[in-house]
Amino acid sequence: MRLIWLAVWVVALAGAAEQRSSLRQQAQALKAAGRAADALRAFEKAAAAEPKDAALRDEIGFLCAVLGRQDEAVEHFRTAIELQPGYAPAHYHLGVALWLRQEREPAVSALREAVRLNPRDSEYLFRLGTMLYETGDDAGALAQAQVGTKVAPLRAELWNLAGMAAQRKGDLPAARASFERAVKLKPEESAYRNALGFALLDLGMAPEALQQFRAILKREPENQTALINVGYAQLHSGNYDEALRHFQALAAKYPGDAVVRYDLGLALKQKDQLEEAKAAFGEALQLDPEMVEAYYTLGITCWQMGDAEATAEAMRKAVARRPGYAEAHYMLGTALKQKGDLAEAAKALEEAIRLNPETPGPFNALAQIRQLQGDRAASKVLFEQAAVVKKKLEAAQTKRLGTMGPESALPAVRR
Repeated sequence: MRLIWLAVWVVALAGAAEQRSSLRQQAQALKAAGRAADALRAFEKAAAAEPKDAALRDEIGFLCAVLGRQDEAVEHFRTAIELQPGYAPAHYHLGVALWLRQEREPAVSALREAVRLNPRDSEYLFRLGTMLYETGDDAGALAQAQVGTKVAPLRAELWNLAGMAAQRKGDLPAARASFERAVKLKPEESAYRNALGFALLDLGMAPEALQQFRAILKREPENQTALINVGYAQLHSGNYDEALRHFQALAAKYPGDAVVRYDLGLALKQKDQLEEAKAAFGEALQLDPEMVEAYYTLGITCWQMGDAEATAEAMRKAVARRPGYAEAHYMLGTALKQKGDLAEAAKALEEAIRLNPETPGPFNALAQIRQLQGDRAASKVLFEQAAVVKKKLEAAQTKRLGTMGPESALPAVRR
């Protein structure tokens, strides 16, 4: 009798296992067919039969996210992690869900854990690198992208991410090399070719950059970003008349585009048509009040017109929107110094130095203020620091302009 009951029990277990397997297969088939709501119900049935299965909880969370139920998704991912702390997909999905809820630090932490658990998953590396890039951690983003390109050397988006991070860190040759790899892998991807073009512009290679932008237009004649970049390359080449005609035509074609208005202002400024440039920057800011570069360049234009008050106002708006904008802090301090507001000017210049101690201009300007305030010892130290920084800057002999102030390269607005 005992053997009979044992046999019945074994058969029952086998039947239950087969039923659970069937539920999983049905759920996966529905998911593959794009029937998210039906798949969710099937996975919920499967999870009821296997309540301690982390993978099922993760699947349920994923489908909740697909259906826009983000809060439920997060709870399911957390439950999956509680059931199996080492289950990397749940950490990955949790990070993505938290990022979508604008919870950036917890999202990055979750992605870091996913990468720790599975350091050779190129998707995890790409997603973490992208998050770090968007939070301003360029070194971290570059590190993840570099590992990713070794793990998955044929993934163009990883090379593009590596290029963006290297470019923002100031390593232009490395950025160019990474963008070239991305373009080689996906020559039809306009965003990668535009990025390569901008890297070439930053390296002073405007003709080569134009080739990239025109290659896009040959395939996509109405690619607005490439059209704008052609004009910007012309500015870099010193073809100011051609650039002005180009942006005037684009302004008529795209009257609601803030970037076009901004670049039109740059062309007008290079032609010394300062009043018209000022008006164009103002129009750009009406279209996009958060365009920090437009506030900065408007301020530079006002400075050239001898209006220190307007310069200071524009620079205040720039640093309010981008507190880490060292050049804008420098120009704010310069304008306030011109107005005679020495205490506030000194604060702005000290911040410029803190943010970027590698340019001599703010040291010299602050030294002059300390001299006016009667602090000769501080003034002497600052002038000496400026001389050291200037010598170091000249020794570098980079093609990229490294100083800040009215003579600086004007910032591009990139899409």
